[in-house]
Amino acid sequence: MKIIKVILILVYFSLLSMDAFSQVEISKSSVDFSLKIVQDSIYRILTFWKDLDSTIYTSVKYSVSDFNKTATTKNLANEINTINQLWETAEDSICFNLQSFNIGYPLLYSDILKNHIQAFINSEEWQKHLELNGKILNYKIIKKVMMEANTYKLLDDFLKTKGLYISGFETEKHGFVTKEILQKAGYSGNEIIPMPFIVWVKLAKNQ
Repeated sequence: MKIIKVILILVYFSLLSMDAFSQVEISKSSVDFSLKIVQDSIYRILTFWKDLDSTIYTSVKYSVSDFNKTATTKNLANEINTINQLWETAEDSICFNLQSFNIGYPLLYSDILKNHIQAFINSEEWQKHLELNGKILNYKIIKKVMMEANTYKLLDDFLKTKGLYISGFETEKHGFVTKEILQKAGYSGNEIIPMPFIVWVKLAKNQ
């Protein structure tokens, strides 16, 4: 009997924990609809945007803010379930025809950063560009390499479950990955890797 009571208590607190995590706060204005989950001072927010005179939301942004710096690294793979939870909650309240997704630039997620670095190391076009021009940014090549290597594959796989896929990238405010970050990611530090600090993922519907 005591064992049953202990099991029931454990189940009860487990359900409380799950419920606490699943609490979604919703806020909206004339142009946005935001859903937020807060756990251990980490804010996870999915925001849908629309034009003022429209009822259809056409862009979405996901952000993770760790105000107490409790998480040493972030991986997009660990955020997909939360994105899906917030997305499904939004589907009950708004209509959207999404054309772009802002999920953050590669440096924000360790797994995306590694994909990004490897993509440019493996890109013959980028390496040829460096041989001919040196350490100079080429925005066209950057977007092409990111697309061809599917550096945001984790996001692309998720979007496909929603009838969407990544059709391209728009990037802004470019620089290069620092030696320190390259070494932290397991590379020599001598690699020349361009880094866009603003990334808009362009979306299209599956045919």
